[in-house]
Amino acid sequence: MDIRNLPPMPDRHTGEPRPPAAPLVDEDSRSADNDNSPTRKAPKTPPGEAAALEWYYPTRTARLVAGLLCTAIGLALYIFQGGFSWLGNIWLWLVLAAPPFIFLLVGRTGKVSAGADWLATSDRDYVKLYELVKVTVHVDGVAHVVQLMDSSGRSIRPRIGTLELNHRLWDLVYNGILHSVHVNGAETNKRAREYLQLDHPPHLHKQ
Repeated sequence: MDIRNLPPMPDRHTGEPRPPAAPLVDEDSRSADNDNSPTRKAPKTPPGEAAALEWYYPTRTARLVAGLLCTAIGLALYIFQGGFSWLGNIWLWLVLAAPPFIFLLVGRTGKVSAGADWLATSDRDYVKLYELVKVTVHVDGVAHVVQLMDSSGRSIRPRIGTLELNHRLWDLVYNGILHSVHVNGAETNKRAREYLQLDHPPHLHKQ
């Protein structure tokens, strides 16, 4: 890929020009906006970095839906494996009922914020997007996660699905990944190159 076609890094203070739309697993998905997320609960701007441009923190409704989804998946697996013979098992019902309450009470995972050149998953954990030395994708349960490590040794491992919930945040992250891979030569694995379409980014391939 001709690196001269890469969109530039946005200005770290204004965020302009914004990167083009990054590829999504679900191209028809609706993006969450900053206004949909409680700002005070999103990861804070790392010390010395420019202000956050985009963020996402799951609302109580989103956490409840995620918990119910886990319960539904568990229920489907038990039905598939053993039919309905387990219906009288009270302990199994307690286990299946737990995820929605756990997601509501904990609610600490799935929050992210990003500036023009950084991504944070907590108030302490962040990476510099244009200084990545490692970009690898792995399967964690039913989700794909991306391992990001920068030249200072900082490392985070967010779910790609979480990053894509706010499309504009994902655009910022993806542009940084592309620059780190194609300009800086960041280490990747086969799954990262295929799942993230790093060798043939759709918005560049159309040019």
